[in-house]
Amino acid sequence: MGAIIWPLLIYWFAMFISCYMIVEFGQDFFYDEVTPRAGLKVGLGSFLLAALLTWLRPSFDTMFTSDLPWTVLQAIVWFAVFTLIFQFHPTHAAGIGIVALLLIPGVATMGVESIMTPTRTLASGRSLQRAPAVRRSLAPSSAPPANPAAAAKK
Repeated sequence: MGAIIWPLLIYWFAMFISCYMIVEFGQDFFYDEVTPRAGLKVGLGSFLLAALLTWLRPSFDTMFTSDLPWTVLQAIVWFAVFTLIFQFHPTHAAGIGIVALLLIPGVATMGVESIMTPTRTLASGRSLQRAPAVRRSLAPSSAPPANPAAAAKK
């Protein structure tokens, strides 16, 4: 159950933040005003996108190769969400939705995988071999001769 809930929450968080920024700035740029109750619309639309991403788990390495049909399905869903829920005009929804599809899901999946993948445990420092402690002076045991020529005569 946690393998579904945590990724859904992480995806929803990433989708909500990115879609809210897109809707807020995009509608203000294109239409000089934001639609009423934009936060609720973004909450619903981002939840639908997060549910789709939780089911598909897209990644940059497979989105355009082995998972191309699923990427096309995602593009249709993203276009529908940006048109019907976020209320962009269809041409704007196609452009913004597809650019967002190409950037956001791969980055969000990297975040989900980095959080959900268990980390390897390293060996504790105490189990490693330690060098024995030095219990003698580190200074040389005898002083060097003061006059090397005198030492050579003896």
